[in-house]
Amino acid sequence: MNSRPRGVALIVALLVVALATVLIAGLLDRGELAAARTRNGLREAQAQSYAAGLEAYAAKVLMRAQEQDNGFDAADSPWAVPLPPTPVPGGTISAVMSDLDGRFNLNNLDPSADNPNATIWFNKFRQLLDALKLDRKLDDNIVAWMSATAATGAASDAYYLAQPIPYRAARRHFAHVSELRLVQGVDGDVYQALAPYVSALPVGTTINVNTASVPVLMTLLDGLSPEMMQQIWQQGHAHFQSLADLASAQPALKNVALSGAFYGVRSSYFLARGQIMLDGLPFEFTSVIERRLGGADGGVRVIQRNRGTD
Repeated sequence: MNSRPRGVALIVALLVVALATVLIAGLLDRGELAAARTRNGLREAQAQSYAAGLEAYAAKVLMRAQEQDNGFDAADSPWAVPLPPTPVPGGTISAVMSDLDGRFNLNNLDPSADNPNATIWFNKFRQLLDALKLDRKLDDNIVAWMSATAATGAASDAYYLAQPIPYRAARRHFAHVSELRLVQGVDGDVYQALAPYVSALPVGTTINVNTASVPVLMTLLDGLSPEMMQQIWQQGHAHFQSLADLASAQPALKNVALSGAFYGVRSSYFLARGQIMLDGLPFEFTSVIERRLGGADGGVRVIQRNRGTD
């Protein structure tokens, strides 16, 4: 006769236990989530501090290299020596610096009147596209992307406005190479092929022949072959002290006067990449650093910072 009330009481007790278990599990989960969020926030702040330190370290390396000036920059200059993984509280840090002047500056294609060398750079960029076996029409599309006036031919706004997510051409210089992905004709494969050889720097930079790759070196002159440029590249160990010295490595350039407006043996822009690992969490930071050579304006300054891979 008393079995039914006891059964109801048991069911109520089980429901209470189940409810309490759910509540406790929810509290524990929320507590773990809050702890993880706090930890990630602290590690983020710590990584930012380490990145600032790596940036300052890169600036000092560049200044030290300038003090030991030997008249040229090469792929084995002091700034090119990587910082190996170094233990720090909470994890490790490492860094490496590369020369952006060894790449083709997309902004040198700026068609405005303020860039009198745009036509010459245009032809040189086509040589780079040929070396990479890419469509020459990309040159027209990139120039139209930067042009202050609406394009009437390739890469007009009509193309961009017809995309699933409509947008317009930038009508300005490239701020980052990744903007190429927005340009007509640049899909994932094209971007992957082109991105390692180009940069987005202020207009007027020159290409450092000591740090340039074979495809970029093929912009030196029409009719050059990769095999000929391999002799100048020297497996990345070129140490030319002047443009005139290139003839010693490649006879095809013997009677060619290369213009200092397009090529050189010094570098002013560098990409510093810092990799930080804290509690198993990876952080990557990049900084574009300008080194001003000589004169009253000498020194270094950071002109761009980014979080994540480039």
